[in-house]
Amino acid sequence: MRCPKCGAELPDGFLYCEKCGEEIHVVPDYDPTLDVAIDVEGTAEGAELEITEKKNPADHRKLRQYALRALIGILTIAVIILIIITKLNIAHENSATYQIAMAVKYRGMGEYDKAIACYSKAIELEQDDVGLLTDVAEVYYLKNDEAWYEVTLKRVLYHPEATDAQKKWAREMLIPLMIKKGDFEMVYKLLKDSGDDNLIAAYQEYVAPKPSFSLMEGTYEDIQSLTITSYAEGKIYYSMDGTVPGETSKPYTMPIVLDFGTVTIKACLINSYGVKSDVTEATYVIQLPENASK
Repeated sequence: MRCPKCGAELPDGFLYCEKCGEEIHVVPDYDPTLDVAIDVEGTAEGAELEITEKKNPADHRKLRQYALRALIGILTIAVIILIIITKLNIAHENSATYQIAMAVKYRGMGEYDKAIACYSKAIELEQDDVGLLTDVAEVYYLKNDEAWYEVTLKRVLYHPEATDAQKKWAREMLIPLMIKKGDFEMVYKLLKDSGDDNLIAAYQEYVAPKPSFSLMEGTYEDIQSLTITSYAEGKIYYSMDGTVPGETSKPYTMPIVLDFGTVTIKACLINSYGVKSDVTEATYVIQLPENASK
């Protein structure tokens, strides 16, 4: 290689001329294979980019198709699940066993309104089953709903298919409730209809028994004295003109003298709770003996 300034011959690898001191700038020899490599690489990258760009729209379409199919599948499964749930709900709605089970569950949880709703549905399905009526009555009691508790107890008491035990239970539950309400007429009716001596004895003060007459009905040949009594506390009222006795009638305070003639005596007791008894009635005929008129 020669110095570009003075033309002196330079050894290989020298970066300056020893003769004139000129710096030598080495320019690498041209390698045509390098351009080929670059062109090939550039062409390859361009082709790859072009191919990639051409492939992207197709990939997007496939992704959209996959997404659409997945959405359709999800919607189909959701519809199937909805149909199954609907059928189960219908089956449960029409199953007394299921409704009773749910009522017991809600009752245990203290959710009395839900328990009542389930019991009511079960009663509807079971055509007014008396046993279910007693169950729902107890829930009304727990809920402290006295109005519906009373209604349900009466449904049990007067149900044509209620057993004696069920009626007895309903009557025993009703009596304290009626006392609390002050409905002593109903208390007396419940006691009277029960025919249960033990129950009557337990609530003796609410009983209004019919008064008793000291004389048997019939004909007598001389003047008689009639005494009217009752073992229960209260006031006795009586009539001698055929009218039904009550608080506006004459109160009994002393024995009634039965003179000659025919008279019908009617009497009732009104106890300390204002409950009126049934009426006791008797007809007496007082006449002279046949030989006494001669």
